[in-house]
Parts: sequence; C-alpha cells; structure tokens
Amino acid sequence: MNQTFGSDRKMILLSFVAAGTTVIAGILHLTMAPGSISRDPGQGILFLVGGIVQIFWAVPVIKRWGRIWQIIGIVGTAVFVILFFSSRLHLLPEGNILGGGPPGNLHPGEFPRGNMPRGIGFGLNGNSLLIEACQIAFIGLYAVQSKMISKRQKKKTDKKLFDKDEAKNKK
Repeated sequence: MNQTFGSDRKMILLSFVAAGTTVIAGILHLTMAPGSISRDPGQGILFLVGGIVQIFWAVPVIKRWGRIWQIIGIVGTAVFVILFFSSRLHLLPEGNILGGGPPGNLHPGEFPRGNMPRGIGFGLNGNSLLIEACQIAFIGLYAVQSKMISKRQKKKTDKKLFDKDEAKNKK
C-alpha cells in the first residue's frame, strides 16, 4: 500500500511539472505573438494558436486523458521544436508566409543565409531558448509519465488475469 501511495505521489508531481512546462512555453508564445503579428502574420498566428493550445494541454496532462492525447501532445510539441530549429538553421524560408513577398529587398527565391546568430535568443528574443527548453522538458516528462501510466495499467491487467485464474482454480 505504501509503495502505491509513493508511486501516486510521483505520478502527481510528474503531471504537474510536465503541465507547468507546457504552460510556461504557452505563455511565452502568447507574449511573442503581438510583436510577431505586425512583422509576420503567419508567425504571429502560429505563436498565438500554439500558445493557447500549449496552455490548454495542461488539462490532458494532469487529468491523464489517455494514450492518444499523450501521443498528440508529444508529437505536437516536437513539431514546434523542429519548426524553431529549422527556422534558426535557415531551413525554412523567412518572411511573410501569408503574402507580400520576401522580407527586405530580396528577390523571390532569395533567403538570408549565413551563420546562426549568437546569443541567448538566436536572434529573436531571450524567451526563445527558454521556450525550447520548456518544450523539450515537456516532451521528456510527458513521455516518462506515459510510460509510467502504461506500466501501471499493465500491472493492473496482469493482476486481474491472475485473480481470475486463482478464482477458477479454487472452483
């Protein structure tokens, strides 16, 4: 009984820490949305929608809604991380995605290249690395939580099967 209580406490703590990381990333995305919308509406909308979704995602994490929610949360956050690093490594075109052409005096097809900007924000602001750290932490924590839940469910299933077999053997 004591071991189960300790395991439940770990699971609750893990749930709240994972939820906290995604909420922090979501809030930081929301703070970046207004400035981004004026420069690049596509990016601003991505920050706005992504921030809202990340804040919402605390609910399925804490309430443990199920495996499909876990997969969507992990994959969705991984996509955000990949988009960030792709844009920082200049693997994605820069500029207004919704129209208006490339930024500055560039001709279509030309995108700024060169070394990745140095500093804490990779050329955006100081929140960028904090957001990515929170998102990567969320992926790891949520994956660990998912694994713990699946192990717990397997133990319960095995125990139920064992109890049924015991009941049949006694008859």
